[in-house]
Amino acid sequence: MPDNSSDLQTPSPPSPAAPPPGEGHRPVVAHCVTPYLNLTMTWVHGQIRSHVRYRPVVLTQAACNLCRFPVERLHDAAGWPWPKRLLNRLVQRLAYQYAFYGEILRQERAALIHAHFGQEGFRCLRGRGQAGIPLVTTFYGLDASALMRRPAWRRRFARLFAAGDLFLAEGPHLAQRLIDAGCPPGKVRVHKLGVDLQAIPCRPHRPPQDGRRVVLMCGSFREKKGFPFGVRAFARVAADRGDVVLHIIGDGPTRSQIEAEIRQAGLQDRVRMFGLLPAEAYLRHLLECHVLLHPSVTASDGDTEGGAPVTVIEALASGVPVVSSLHADIPAVAPQGSCALLVPERDVGGLAAALDALLTDDDRRARMGTAGRKHVEEHHNLARQAVRLEALYDEVLGIGG
Repeated sequence: MPDNSSDLQTPSPPSPAAPPPGEGHRPVVAHCVTPYLNLTMTWVHGQIRSHVRYRPVVLTQAACNLCRFPVERLHDAAGWPWPKRLLNRLVQRLAYQYAFYGEILRQERAALIHAHFGQEGFRCLRGRGQAGIPLVTTFYGLDASALMRRPAWRRRFARLFAAGDLFLAEGPHLAQRLIDAGCPPGKVRVHKLGVDLQAIPCRPHRPPQDGRRVVLMCGSFREKKGFPFGVRAFARVAADRGDVVLHIIGDGPTRSQIEAEIRQAGLQDRVRMFGLLPAEAYLRHLLECHVLLHPSVTASDGDTEGGAPVTVIEALASGVPVVSSLHADIPAVAPQGSCALLVPERDVGGLAAALDALLTDDDRRARMGTAGRKHVEEHHNLARQAVRLEALYDEVLGIGG
């Protein structure tokens, strides 16, 4: 598809928008994310549902899983009358922009936009200019890695960096990638993702299940997750230990490759694949496992975790030590030695050695599990991060400065 985005004029940066008057009024933040919301994107919903001083509304091109991720106010383009849907598709095809968002933002009296993912931020530029309000964009992974390799998206992101008001990254590695791609350093902030600590009990002391210790891998089955390397590492450990099993939660395009690795290693009786699970079932598995294995890698198309998988943060919160890779912002989320053992990407031997070191030392696992929970309490508490996010909104709007 040709890139015609340069045919549209980038709107000039708006003046800071003051909240509408009214006693007790909460400024409106319009969260833009498409689709709203995939089952694996609980961290986006966490940011939306944790607002205190701001009132969230959601704008999306496709709504799904609303029973699991409820919001008070949502605008779904799929429900618009067909003439609006047709024009919206035409504007997206020609300019990679969303139509009618400006109208909705004015209707909701939105004070600012928070776009989730860089491509969403770009597609909101038209609406931002029409509404005359600031735009905050959070980059997460694919947007800051694989898309940055494509000339068309480099041009689009250059426009976004020039027009957008603030860009958030969950760690220093991702923040530096944005700066290296041309984003002005003064517009970049590190804002760590949070998890709901009230919903995740901490159990650093976990007895073996039926005499077995459980290694857990969890995530979407994509190349950057590195699951085939995890299976190979587990196979080395399982060859010497009869008391370990591997549980895998997730699904995706690399499923057949993962299944082939399991068959080739003869691990059919030591590995269980559970597919996609709802959050409650996933949490039960997390609370029963002994080690989380998350061997992330840089994919062949350049895709990375960007920041770090939220699964790693959730494991640390539950008191589970982590074996992972020196990839993206994982070292910032899971400090080496204290609550995680990290090895170079694709280092099967290193992953196996780290797994073995933790599986054979119950006391060390317990110590690292306790340290992991403390680290998350200090740096990834959802309630605290919500306060910090709203302070960033205040900064953009010039409130209280």
